[in-house]
Amino acid sequence: MLLQNGGHALPIEVKSGKHYRRHRALNDVMKTGRREASREKECRIAVVIENSSEYGRRLINGVAEFARTRYAWRLVWDNPRKINEGQLAECDGIIARVATDDMARRLLHAGKPVIDVFCARERPGFHGVDSDHVEIGRIAARHFLAKRYVSMAFAGFTGVAFSSLRFKGFAEVLRDKGIEPLLYEVPMKSNKAFFIDKIADVVDSRALGRWISKLPRQTAVFTADDLMAVQVIATAERRGVQTPADIAVLGVDDDRQLCSFSGVPVSSIDPDAFAVGFAAARALSAVLERPPDMKPHPVYRVRPKGLVERTSTQRHAMSPEWLADALGFIDASLERPLSAADVVSRAGLSHVAVAKMFRRKLGMGPQRYIASVKMEAACRMLESDGSLRVKEVASRVGYPSFAHFCSAYRKYWGHAPRGS
Repeated sequence: MLLQNGGHALPIEVKSGKHYRRHRALNDVMKTGRREASREKECRIAVVIENSSEYGRRLINGVAEFARTRYAWRLVWDNPRKINEGQLAECDGIIARVATDDMARRLLHAGKPVIDVFCARERPGFHGVDSDHVEIGRIAARHFLAKRYVSMAFAGFTGVAFSSLRFKGFAEVLRDKGIEPLLYEVPMKSNKAFFIDKIADVVDSRALGRWISKLPRQTAVFTADDLMAVQVIATAERRGVQTPADIAVLGVDDDRQLCSFSGVPVSSIDPDAFAVGFAAARALSAVLERPPDMKPHPVYRVRPKGLVERTSTQRHAMSPEWLADALGFIDASLERPLSAADVVSRAGLSHVAVAKMFRRKLGMGPQRYIASVKMEAACRMLESDGSLRVKEVASRVGYPSFAHFCSAYRKYWGHAPRGS
């Protein structure tokens, strides 16, 4: 991207020869970039993505991050609700969430390469980059199975690609375990789901309420997105169904504002929209460098970042009641040191009674179970986010001593954590 400060490297005074050489090398790179930029024709990239949602904003940020590596790129935002076709005609490439056939026609009419980051269906002439929605559904199913739920449900939208794919992955894992998920879907006339500001505008709350009332107690509900999750929790509460005591609810997008300010904070799967945006910009860069007659590749799917657990799923489908509460307490205490004595105190029973029930239901004592929860979480963090340092992961799972964490990790997994 062309430097906004006029392309001048800031003077840095350093006395160390080693650091001087490093900064001199950096300045040389910047000068080379400026010379290349001066030779390159400015490249205008239209970003036709809604900025009203957390997912959309993260997509845009991913595109912007890649654009920083391209000195000649100039990003131009266009409102997907009201496309400026004149502006598109002046651009060299387009990154868009192509929601409708009418929107697709307008983008094609511009005659520019298009990277579709919605991928509602296959569109001739468009290249596609999107989240791996099927894997998102699988993550949801595995999460609920780990909490020993046997009654599962999905609330989503008919006619919306991401909803259908997320249900596909969810049902695929559950059916392998002999579980058929219950289904509630809101009919949508077109793929305009990401234009919805209030899900109540399209959901019949009475019909949703009747469906929730018929769910067996201790049902795990996976929803197509966070908006639907918030609506399910609110509707359930009006029907006297409590989250997470009666139903556990899991959304998608990890919209922190929605999830944190819901009546019950919502657990959510982060689809890594930032990585989708970055990959889309990288794909467009490659397309712009290729021959114009090169055919589009199949949709490139970006793996989700992982699951962010909040109150709405901090419950296990276990009996007796005190055991389910104790397991939820362990989940909620991930970031602090925890011992079997803390769990015994929470349960209000004797150490012998607690240990006996843990071994009967879980096959291990409370201390070993606590360690397994922390080690499984640590492994997920290390695998999903390569930028996390091992010391930071240790802190996030309640190990103030780095050496103690590495020892516990090696004992559980049989090898040291990567990068330790």
